[in-house]
Amino acid sequence: MRRSVGPIAAAFAALPLLTAYPPSRLTAQETSLSIYTDGRALVRRTLPVSLQRGRQSVNAELGVRAFDPTSLSSLTEGVEIAALNLVVATGLDGALLRAVGRELDFLVRERDSLRFVRATLLSVDPPAVRYQDRVLYQFPGTPALPEDVVRLAHGVALEVTAAQPRPSFDLSYLVEGVRWRATYAVTVPSRGAGRGTLTGTATLENPGGLGIENAQVQLVAGSIRRVSPQAPRQLMARAAAAAEGLAADVPEEESVGEVRVYTLPERVTFAPGHTRAVPLLAPAVTDVVPVYSLTTPQVGIVEGEAEPLRDLRPEITYVLRRARRTAFGDVPLAAGLARVYVPDAQGRPQLVGESPVAHTPAGRDLRLTTGQATDITAERVQTAFVRQTRREIMGSFRVTLRNAKDETVTVEVTDRFYGQVDVLTSTVPSERVSASAVRFPVAVPAGGESVLEYRVRVRQ
Repeated sequence: MRRSVGPIAAAFAALPLLTAYPPSRLTAQETSLSIYTDGRALVRRTLPVSLQRGRQSVNAELGVRAFDPTSLSSLTEGVEIAALNLVVATGLDGALLRAVGRELDFLVRERDSLRFVRATLLSVDPPAVRYQDRVLYQFPGTPALPEDVVRLAHGVALEVTAAQPRPSFDLSYLVEGVRWRATYAVTVPSRGAGRGTLTGTATLENPGGLGIENAQVQLVAGSIRRVSPQAPRQLMARAAAAAEGLAADVPEEESVGEVRVYTLPERVTFAPGHTRAVPLLAPAVTDVVPVYSLTTPQVGIVEGEAEPLRDLRPEITYVLRRARRTAFGDVPLAAGLARVYVPDAQGRPQLVGESPVAHTPAGRDLRLTTGQATDITAERVQTAFVRQTRREIMGSFRVTLRNAKDETVTVEVTDRFYGQVDVLTSTVPSERVSASAVRFPVAVPAGGESVLEYRVRVRQ
């Protein structure tokens, strides 16, 4: 059983010593990542470096262009990190600094030809080279660098203390610029209630500098608190995203603390600037119920003559049933975005709206509000006002609902008031939403209209 050793207090310096070791092959290191929705990833890696008993220096490449050095921890019991030195210069200037004192080839362009000039690099700032026993305070051409001074990712020199010899040890560290998001595609019946389908996809975005091969990936869904978040030490260059197809299987899901963790069944290779999409859950078939909701924009009772509110349109919400002890109902849904489609007369799916999805626990129905209904309209008018006392008033209302659809619909009419409301009379039974809001489910026939009339008392 591995235990985590807390993050070290790190000292940062770019040491010339680090230029001597060759970059390790990432494929030789066992790697797993936990990717969060806020742009962070926790990387866990096995470094195939033999440790002797006692304190020693270890060189490692972490496969990233930027990471949080204060988060670097040992995951191997009996192995502690005493200090680290960080190579942060990964561009041209960093490579040139590591090449000071060496002979370099400089590429010179002459009209339609190219040639190399060999000179000794003396300084980077100011630029200076020795060429034919003379010093030039400029480069004769474009530096052609040997591979051993090139760093495409951060490297670190670790001071490690081991309680006993080990063939390898494990590290963890946080990186920025990698994120994932959940997207759902929902197809609902074209006419009223019925059976619908849902598929979920997780999109892994790597616009920055993460370059790791063959990693096991876990997607973490839930709210993760951040204290004084810091920007990456190096800006991540965005590149064009290249989708790499879908995996065949869906992740395994588990609860860890107050978050949900989805483990992908296949290992993933991360290349800078790439985006990868994988299935998040198995396709589901479930009951769908459309709900029409009309929440009147006018709050309270108007003293005096009130203007009618015309051409009101209810919102449409598709409710996907998620009963317990079903494959779909027993799976928590990660927060994300849902796109809702309705097939047309030829069976072609048409996008009818998008809806945000909050984290949805197992057994809770999924409600997707996609916009306003086009074939259902309403008119609301206040018909009476009576002030009983300074803190008690009464009002009467009439709501006329018209339905141009060719099937009967139910519209939930919700009214809100300033104060505690009580329904005295109504043509449709009322439902209390809260102390200050009431709801009336009104059935509206196909091609017809229904009139809701009610009287309320409000105590302020």
